[in-house]
Amino acid sequence: MKKIIIVLAAILLCFFSYSQEKRLALVIGNGNYTNSILSNPENDANALEKSLKALGFNVVKYENLTQKRLTQAIDDFGNKLKNYDVGLFFYAGHGIQSKGFNYLIPVDAVLKTEADVEYNCVRADRIFGKMEEAQNDINIIILDACRDNPFERSWSRAATGKGLTFMDAPRGSIIAYATAPGKTASDGYAENSPYTSALITCMEIPNIKIEDFFKKVRSLVREQTKDQQTPWESTSLEGDFYFYHDENYVLKETERNDVKQTVDNSDNENKRTAAPEIKSLAILPFANYSGDETQNYLALGMQDALISEIGQLGSIRVISKTSTLSYAGTQKTIQEIAYELNVDAVMEASMITIQDNIRLHLKLYNAYPEEKQIWSQTFDSDISNIFNLYNEVIKTVASEIQITLSPDQQSQLSKIRQVNPEAYKAYLKGKSHLFSLTRESMEAALDYFQNAAEIDPEYAPAYAGMAGVWGVLKQMDYVSPDVANPKMKEYMSKALELDSHNADVYFYDALVKVWTDFDWEGAEKSFKNCLEINPNYSEAWAYYSHFLMCLKRPDEMRETMKRARELDPHNIIIQILEGVELMVESKYDLSINKMSQLQMIMPNNPLLMVILLQCYAETGKHDLAINELKKILNQVTDETVLKTLDKEYSKLGFKKALNATADVLVESSGFVSAQHVATIYGYAGNVDKMLDWLEKMYIRGDPDLPYIGVLPFFRQYHDEPRYIEIVQRMKLPLGELE
Repeated sequence: MKKIIIVLAAILLCFFSYSQEKRLALVIGNGNYTNSILSNPENDANALEKSLKALGFNVVKYENLTQKRLTQAIDDFGNKLKNYDVGLFFYAGHGIQSKGFNYLIPVDAVLKTEADVEYNCVRADRIFGKMEEAQNDINIIILDACRDNPFERSWSRAATGKGLTFMDAPRGSIIAYATAPGKTASDGYAENSPYTSALITCMEIPNIKIEDFFKKVRSLVREQTKDQQTPWESTSLEGDFYFYHDENYVLKETERNDVKQTVDNSDNENKRTAAPEIKSLAILPFANYSGDETQNYLALGMQDALISEIGQLGSIRVISKTSTLSYAGTQKTIQEIAYELNVDAVMEASMITIQDNIRLHLKLYNAYPEEKQIWSQTFDSDISNIFNLYNEVIKTVASEIQITLSPDQQSQLSKIRQVNPEAYKAYLKGKSHLFSLTRESMEAALDYFQNAAEIDPEYAPAYAGMAGVWGVLKQMDYVSPDVANPKMKEYMSKALELDSHNADVYFYDALVKVWTDFDWEGAEKSFKNCLEINPNYSEAWAYYSHFLMCLKRPDEMRETMKRARELDPHNIIIQILEGVELMVESKYDLSINKMSQLQMIMPNNPLLMVILLQCYAETGKHDLAINELKKILNQVTDETVLKTLDKEYSKLGFKKALNATADVLVESSGFVSAQHVATIYGYAGNVDKMLDWLEKMYIRGDPDLPYIGVLPFFRQYHDEPRYIEIVQRMKLPLGELE
């Protein structure tokens, strides 16, 4: 998040120079519920603790409190508060209303009926009473506790209402809710909930009274949730309160921005003002003003290419295309987009094409402290010189945002790079089909890449694209490794021969080395080469994280996946890959929550089915596991197998049904995935047959072999000699993921 106002250390210094009021905060994050894990309350509590400490609060923080500990924490806080001027209570987690009262739900609560609420939860007005007893000047109660509640879903509709109910603020207090009374709030998909994220952002803004502070929070949350969530407050404050007060703020901002006169050069439509330091950038989807919708693929491809080219600067974080696509034609302001994507600056682009000629108009905006255009320029080129156009854009942007190019970068940008227009257009059409992962889309992409290579046999990305498509077809079990592997090796060899300084080529080469060649040393070298060329390659970071997971390097795995999420927060593929890592770390409920939400968007994605099957099986949710297995089998086999699964599960239960189903599956006609069969026999507890099929996976060179050391269903077989032998043959580490 942009720290344009001032760094936390400076906030702390300015705060203490201004005020000596004593501030105490109790911060609680409850997320580890037995029947519904919430992703963010613990993150919310940790993040808010840091912000409040920087603002002069003495902070007491707890996570995942039982009823007894939650009650005691509130009582202790009330006793301490008598010695302070300002009290703040923050709670993130499940909350509920019952019989006109609001309750905070401890992590050990068992709520089979509404009658259990009174005896198993903690009434929210307990904190009000303790604050009133303290008789201090200012009390702030913040409840990020209106998340949709799993407990009340089994109660009668008439007995409950969603969210929390209205509460009057005690004298000298303000109560702030994540959403309006009776409504539910989002737990969010990022590191923090939308509400807590907005709180932290607004706490960095100097000199706003607390009432105006919560207005800004409300505005940010509404925009971030597309009006699905509207925070709300109740207040009886009589005095003024500022989270952060800086008497010199106006003077500092004037000095820092020092805006120069705008220069207007009508020859190239160029407008400039001095730009502050920019460390992160989002390039919005290109507006296609050609009047020809068939050119939309070109607009998407050029946006993707420009993101990649600017990303190679390395000293600036550039958001990936998949996370910016939702802003095509948006009415949101630059500042709103920058906030949602966590960037300093935003670039808008429009494109006009006439045959093979392109006119590209770019505008660069700084988002903070206010929206301001700092550069605008038009570029003209034909498609054969498109990469030279990108070079000119990169050099100009680097100059505008004060990035010093290294000698190597200057050398690369000075090279003349030409491309066959028809080959380039075919390649972009191929890339436009890569995102859905269906067999039809993969085959369409393959056709376009082959066309590009036929037009220009020297065009390396086309060969890398073909290798990548065959890798996906194999990974998704659309074709056997015997068919895919020779083609992947042929095309990757050709791509590397033609271009040894291309991030895409190294990325696809790394994928082949991990999931086909099982060449760990070579794979890591290719990943590092790719990320050295383009440090902003989000999917390379994500797949590198999976590689590190398979090699049982968990700290590096987590840090690498974090980098991928920062670069591409809305990329569904990256979210699925993260779901696998959560599963491997035995965070099953969290993985289930995230993957179930994604499955609503991509109901036919087989990777989601496989993840959910294992998570449900590991947590004993056999009905749900069987349902996911049926979805998988429906895509790869005939009705005989499905009927066997249904019949045997109803008669014999989970393990015996799986064993019978696997027996029928292996006898069915057509290609059978060894990994699917090994998984089914594994959960059936059939040791010998599972190990037989694991050996077949090894003989076939199955792309899932790198995961055999970390997938949950293999854990019960870690001491089996045949399993150990295959892991050692694969040169994978034994033991658990620590």
